[in-house]
Amino acid sequence: MANKKRPLSIREKAFCQYYVELGNGTQAIYKAGYKCTSDGSASTRANQLLKKIEIRSEIKRIQDKMLKPSIMTAEEVMQHFTAIARGEEKDQFGLEISAGDRIKALVEIAKRTVDVENRANGVADHKVEITVDWSRDEDRDIESTEDYTGTDQEE
Repeated sequence: MANKKRPLSIREKAFCQYYVELGNGTQAIYKAGYKCTSDGSASTRANQLLKKIEIRSEIKRIQDKMLKPSIMTAEEVMQHFTAIARGEEKDQFGLEISAGDRIKALVEIAKRTVDVENRANGVADHKVEITVDWSRDEDRDIESTEDYTGTDQEE
């Protein structure tokens, strides 16, 4: 007969939530309402729970739910760089972003675009070099070089 998964109990769900919040199985056991006579027995019980795939899956689901809204996606990063390059963003004082910073955003877009295209075409060690020469900006003659490891070097 097939082994059916049983739903987590209220106490097990609470353990998962407290485990994510506290990062400590023993403390999560107590907070979730498990009756243990010592920290040793609480630790043992926590380890038993953490071995269950259903518990680990619930903990991962809670962590994923917490993290996703706070981390920018690659698409959001590119949209942000694009808005800066187009002059649609303002700085922290509500002023226009400098031409130098707009060009730096374009350089970041170019590096990421070339990197994605190179990876799609199986080119692993291609070197990308972008040189910007501004005749009327204080950040003149900045050169940015990126190799396949993703390190930047400025001269």
